[in-house]
Amino acid sequence: MAKVILNIKALPKDPSQDVKVLSSSVKDFLSKHGVVYKMDVQPLAFGLNVLNVTLITEEAEGTSKLEAAFQTFKEAELSITDVSRMLEEP
Repeated sequence: MAKVILNIKALPKDPSQDVKVLSSSVKDFLSKHGVVYKMDVQPLAFGLNVLNVTLITEEAEGTSKLEAAFQTFKEAELSITDVSRMLEEP
């Protein structure tokens, strides 16, 4: 079965939220949908940070279920920024 790599952006709903706490919550949430391969913090503006997450999941799953699940996550706005097919295992 082929796998896909999803790049996901997590924008905190509360700008004062601790990024470490948010990253832990995001990782726990996304781990239900695939393997969190990488997470990094990127400054956005005026002290606001964005989490960039790389998630590996099964191609057959598609992205629609994941995007629907994003609506249930209350701590950040999650969005898929890129999807690519994985050619070999990491």
